[in-house]
Amino acid sequence: MSKITKNQHFVPRCLLKNFTSEDGVVNIYDSSRDILRNPTSVDRVLAENYFYDKDNVVENFLAEHIEAPASSVLKLFRGESNEPLDVKSQIYLLRFITVQLSRTPSALSTSLKTFNNVMNDVITQLGQLNNFSEEAINSVEFVLDDPKDILRMQTIDSVLHCPLILDLEWHFLINDTDTEYVISDHPVVHYNWYLRNVNAVDVSSIAKRGTQIFLPLSNRVTLCLYDKQVYKVGEKGTYYTDVTNVKDIHLLNELQFRSRKSYILFTHREAADYVKVRCSRISSNSLYTHHFDSTQPSFNGDEARSLIVQWQAPYIFSHWFSFSKVKKKYSKRAIYNVYRQPEVVRSHQQKIEELRQREQAL
Repeated sequence: MSKITKNQHFVPRCLLKNFTSEDGVVNIYDSSRDILRNPTSVDRVLAENYFYDKDNVVENFLAEHIEAPASSVLKLFRGESNEPLDVKSQIYLLRFITVQLSRTPSALSTSLKTFNNVMNDVITQLGQLNNFSEEAINSVEFVLDDPKDILRMQTIDSVLHCPLILDLEWHFLINDTDTEYVISDHPVVHYNWYLRNVNAVDVSSIAKRGTQIFLPLSNRVTLCLYDKQVYKVGEKGTYYTDVTNVKDIHLLNELQFRSRKSYILFTHREAADYVKVRCSRISSNSLYTHHFDSTQPSFNGDEARSLIVQWQAPYIFSHWFSFSKVKKKYSKRAIYNVYRQPEVVRSHQQKIEELRQREQAL
């Protein structure tokens, strides 16, 4: 019988190792409790007992098919590998990124909020249609047997999202300042500066025109994936930028501060005051605001229909990065809220639907 892993990381150790000090430890600040922990091993942080499952089905899948392939790539950024960043390695890291978006406590909280909003509205509308009292309606609660079922499902499903970001350009942001990059408990951040002021329910999709995705790979390197049709990032023909403007570093770190649920990891103890002050000024889970709306039921014979809509509206930054500019052909014309690759999105949706129908038939 194979050994069961009890301590399950929602941010993998293969990434956290890139933020360790010379002593092989990391610093961690718990902003919800205002506790700065003693320097510790990455084995003991951003993990929970049986976070995914007790039978290790999901845990083993992540370890074997997501983390192990990506680990060989992440070693590049701590000087433990000289392997080239070829197409296969890029696929490994892109798959790691799409899964990381869905496997954290923050991702689970968002999904549960979405689920609860829908079910509460359905219960309310059904109660009103059947002339139940407000007291009776409020007494009904829909409870999942195991909320982690949602986490497991969305984590596995997210592997299939990789094709949606294959077209994004890669650019490495090399930190050339005295302020280090930090990493949060929800480290993959996506934002759409181009569509930030568009009032639509789908602007936060990673498949949209103008998407940018950021992931700190170490305290000195952040990966930026971007829509090359919309943005000019760094100097033409280069794949990296030496970031010397500390305002850019603060803004990159702000993405981590805003996306955190509670924890911020950093390398050097000297950065503790900086992290604590930023956390006190920047609210957790504040990169996006969750919105919900629904229509009153409409009737067609004995059938009643209602539209329920949920979406995430982005926090509007006052400025963006000095190394990232919207190209003139997009900045000078009307903004179009469209998919970058509509045919890929359609194929992706069809494949997901086919897989779900096949699963239901089993």
